Parts: sequence; structure tokens; C-alpha cells
Amino acid sequence: MPTQDDYAQDIDLISLTDAPDIPKAITDLAAGVIPRSVMRFASASARGATLTAPVEGMPTWLQDVNRLEVYDGSAWVTPPQTLTSTTSGLSVPSGFSLNDFAAYREGRVIAVDVYLSRTGATIPEDDGNIVDTVCCTLPSGWRPTHQTINGTWDSGVAGGGFVVGTDGVCTLRSATGDISNGSNVRLHVVFIKTT
Repeated sequence: MPTQDDYAQDIDLISLTDAPDIPKAITDLAAGVIPRSVMRFASASARGATLTAPVEGMPTWLQDVNRLEVYDGSAWVTPPQTLTSTTSGLSVPSGFSLNDFAAYREGRVIAVDVYLSRTGATIPEDDGNIVDTVCCTLPSGWRPTHQTINGTWDSGVAGGGFVVGTDGVCTLRSATGDISNGSNVRLHVVFIKTT
């Protein structure tokens, strides 16, 4: 009679008291190990054709979308990513001072919040536009990877748009009013890194 593995994973192992049957021992071992290892499939439809009765906790890799999925007992789901954050590494040019900075990343999604004070001359608004003004640079690893991303800012009095490039440079571009000396400017942007 087969014995159970030492890790309580319900994998049958042949015992020395069992009748010799190497093919059955190999089949039992494979049947216990394969469903617990990461199985690779060309697509979700190929997986569905092969795994007609998946078991909770079963992991698979889908080659067409390069994604790990785990069966949660009722559906195939992508495991949650670890949330990481930073509050350091933001640089600010003259004309601004840093009040607060926080960035959060879960998987490839990054959310950035920057809180600055305008210490330089007033940046005048003209018909919704302002002179493009660099206000900060995001730290490496917290920048867009494929294109310039649009974000929003506001001061409580005025608001507008800014862009952040793949170099991390954040540039104020539009406004609903002047950005005067002493104004607090809060920037917010969320984007997806491609790598």
C-alpha cells in the first residue's frame, strides 16, 4: 500500500512492502507531482481542453499571454502582486520645494503622488496654457517605460495637466489659473510599465 509524502501533499509513494510495480509507482508519483507544478499551455483554451477538472491551488503558465494563473476553486486568477512603495529619490529643481512624495507599485501598475510648493516667480496662465515648467524628476524604477504619460495637478485654487517622460521629468503644461509663489501644487499620475 503506498505511503504519503513527508510534506502532507497527498502524493502517493511506493512502499517497500508493496508488490513490485514500477509503472504504477511512476504513474502515482507523476499524478501527484504534475498538478502541483507549474503546467505550461499554449493558451487558456488549450488548458481548458486538457484540465477538465482543475483542483484549487493548481498553477498554470499561459504561453500566448505570458501569464501565471492559479485555480482558486472556481476560476483561474492571476496571483496578486506584492505592493512596494518609496518616499525617496524625487529631485526638485530650483523654483520648487518638496513637501511630500510617495509612489506605489503593484506588479506593473505605478501610482505617484507629489506635493510641492512653488518658491520661484509666478507662472502666469494664459487662456489655459502656461510655459512648460519642469517641477520634479521621478526616481529611477518609478518612471514610465514606453511613452510620455499625462497626469493632473491642482493647487486648491488652480489645476491643470502635466506630463512625465520616460526620463522621469515631470513638466507642468496647462493651468486654470496662475501658479503663484507660495502655491502648493499636488501632482497625481497612474500608469502601467511595459517592462
